[in-house]
Order: sequence, then C-alpha cells, then structure tokens
Amino acid sequence: MHTVAPPARAGRREWIGLAVIALPCLLYSMDLTVLNLAVPSLSEDLKPSSTQLLWIIGAAAPERAGAASAISETCSELGGALGIAILGSIGTAIYRRAMAGSVDGIPPEAAEAARDTLGGAVAVAEQLPGPGAALLDTARKAFTDGLQVTAMTSAVVVIGMAVMVMVLLRHVRPASELAHAEQRPS
Repeated sequence: MHTVAPPARAGRREWIGLAVIALPCLLYSMDLTVLNLAVPSLSEDLKPSSTQLLWIIGAAAPERAGAASAISETCSELGGALGIAILGSIGTAIYRRAMAGSVDGIPPEAAEAARDTLGGAVAVAEQLPGPGAALLDTARKAFTDGLQVTAMTSAVVVIGMAVMVMVLLRHVRPASELAHAEQRPS
C-alpha cells in the first residue's frame, strides 16, 4: 500500500489566482444585489411610474427596450460561448504542453489519459505506485498554471474592453440628456 503526500500549502501565486477568479464573481453578485435590493427600495421611496422605472434600470428608451434586451442577451450568449471556447483552449494547451514531458515510462494509453485531463491524470496516478505521486504533482501544477494564465488573459481582455469602451464612447451623450434636449422648446 502506498501513501500520497498531502498537497502543499497554497502560496502567493495560488492566492493571486484565486483573487483574479473571485473578483468577477464578486462584481456580478454586486450587480445582482443592486438589481434585487436597490430597485425595490428606489421604487418604494421615489414611487416612479413604470416608464420612469425603465429609465432607472436601463438607459434604453421604453420603445427600444425589447431590441436593447435582445442585443444584450445575444451579446452575452456569444461572449460566453466564445470566452469558454477560447479561454478553455488556452488552458487546455498550457496543461497539455506542461504534461507532454512528464509521462515518460508510463503505458501509452495511461500517458494519453494523463495528458488529456486532470481527472485522467488522477486516475492514472492512483494506479501507478512509483511515478504516480510525481505525475499527480505535475498534473496539478500544469492545471493550476493553465487556470492562472486563462484567468489573467481574461482579466487583460476585460480591462482592454473597458478602455476601448471609454475611448470610443466618451463623446456619446447619456440618453437622459438626449431626452431633456428633445423636450426643450427650440
């Protein structure tokens, strides 16, 4: 019977990776909190009409709310699908590259399973008494490296998109200013 050494304690790099992954989750939960808690409170305090509530929730005019919602949903779905495909491919490529040289001396089928997924590497490591622990350590490090590069790539893309939006939309007036300009007599 063989024993597997306990995993090493998380270092600075792992904590930074966790923070990069957790930050978008925090921002999303804050957005949901505003939507679910602030809007009912605003409605109670301000007593807006349904049209005014639409202006509070989004900048789209009521007659364009359907189109704005459709565009928002389409962009969200497309962005999610592309993000998963592209970022997943980056993470998988990093994992497989790191695992390429670490499966020497292992049967070909087992080596292929270990190179494909972390789950495959865990299954192979459990069946190999000698090199199994080293394979498992290498697989965990390769997976963590892939995840960290993917998270950092995602963060860079988000920051780049934010800068692009700020640059491209800096001259666009808010919809509320446009509505006030249309209501003023000429």
